[in-house]
This record gives sequence, C-alpha cells and structure tokens, in this order.
Amino acid sequence: MRFSWARQNSQRTISVLSYERFGIAEIPFCIARWHDSVEPEYDCGNGPTGKAEALSARLPIQFDLLSNARDSLRRAVELMAWDDLNSDHAKLKHAITNAAHAIELLLKERLRREHPAFIWQNVDKYRSLQAQTVTAEAAVSRLTTICNLTFTDSDKATLLAIRTTRNAIEHYEWHASEAEAKVIVGNALSFALGFAEEHLGIDLSADFKRDDTWRLLIEQAQEFARVHSLRIATKAPNVFLMLCDECGTEMVTDAGGCLLCGHWQDTEI
Repeated sequence: MRFSWARQNSQRTISVLSYERFGIAEIPFCIARWHDSVEPEYDCGNGPTGKAEALSARLPIQFDLLSNARDSLRRAVELMAWDDLNSDHAKLKHAITNAAHAIELLLKERLRREHPAFIWQNVDKYRSLQAQTVTAEAAVSRLTTICNLTFTDSDKATLLAIRTTRNAIEHYEWHASEAEAKVIVGNALSFALGFAEEHLGIDLSADFKRDDTWRLLIEQAQEFARVHSLRIATKAPNVFLMLCDECGTEMVTDAGGCLLCGHWQDTEI
C-alpha cells in the first residue's frame, strides 16, 4: 500500500491507494484529511458504492494505442520497483508480458503517426477489427523501410528476446534463470522508454517520478539501471559524467544533475 501527498487549503491530504487498482472492489478507497493537532477524518467508499467506483462507472472505457502502452508499461515498472506486489518469479513473468505489450503498442503508435493503415497486416483491411494487425517484428520492418528508422543490433536483440520470451509464456512453457529474466526485463524497459522519447517525443519516465517508483526501479532493477545508463550516455557522448551520490551510477553532468535518477549534487572539487 502506498501514499501520495498533496496540499489543499492548509490541509494535508493522503490518498490511500488500495488494491482496487487490481480489480478488487471490496477493499475501500479512503481519503484521510489532517488538520494541525487534529485526528484524521476518513472518507471511505465501500466497494461499488464508493466515490472512486461511482466515478469510474460513469466514464467509458477508452484506451488508444499510447494510453494502452502507457498502462502496460506502468504495470511492468511497478512490478519491478515495488517488492510487495508479487513473488519474484511471478512478477518477472508478468513484467515481461506487460513490457512486451507496451513495446508492440509503441511501435504501432509510431506507424500510426506515419499512416494508420500501416498498423494492419493487410493495409486494404484498414480499420477492420476482424483483420490482423502487424506483429512487433513486422512493425520494426515497416518502421525501417517506410519511416527510415534505424534500430541498433542491441535493440534488435532486445526485441527478439522479449518477443520470444513472451511467446513462450503465453503459448507454451517458460524456463529461464532469474538473472536472465531480469536482463530481458531491464533491456525491454530501457528500449520502451528510449523509443518513446526518441521517436514519439514523449518522456514516459516522467510518469514514474511523481512518487518513489522511479527511485525504487533504479534500486531494485539493477540490470535496468545499468543498461538505461548506457542508453542515456550514448545520447550525450560529449558530456563528462561523474558518480551520482544517490543512485551510484556515473551519470552526473558537470552541472550537477544525474541523467538517470535526477538527483542534484555539488560537482565542485
């Protein structure tokens, strides 16, 4: 269970994020309000009659490609960042499938921006929900030949590994060491974030910096921190980087900001 803080009219408000985001409606959604030197007051909805559920019931379910990708990426990141969400093996499995889903949708979003018909395997069947859309592999091929995007050998290996592993999980059996699984997830998350920023103009990492999720991801998913640091460093080849006091990576610029975790520190010797 996590808490997010906000200030409203001299009151401190804590939103208790219960397990309702996992679809368990019986657990109430609670708002606790504090006044100075006063006991907290609770405003709790109970199941379907709660305020959160009532508001959700009035809104239509709607996910476009980008919001759908964002949602799956958030699930993958939270599984890797927060210890209390699942067992290690189960959370690695679900992190892989969610990361693979997010990547496929991000690739399709870039195709959509070129032309929506390119999302369909057969462009003549554009908009038919009964027709097949392109696979991640076909999306990469079209992005390369039609949109002139380039994918490094490392990124191609990442896409192959996440696709193969996802297929094994969803369609047959999955056997891997924990270390191997962490590498696959770390590489996939880094690719998703890097692709979104470079080719969609969106900093998806900002979604996780509103609370402790980004910090915990760097701490818990060391393979991600390592590979994402390398990805960031290649985008700033002429910047002298120093060791970060917060996350321990050599990602601090001479201005004092860490390109990975965002920590600021004094760089004067």
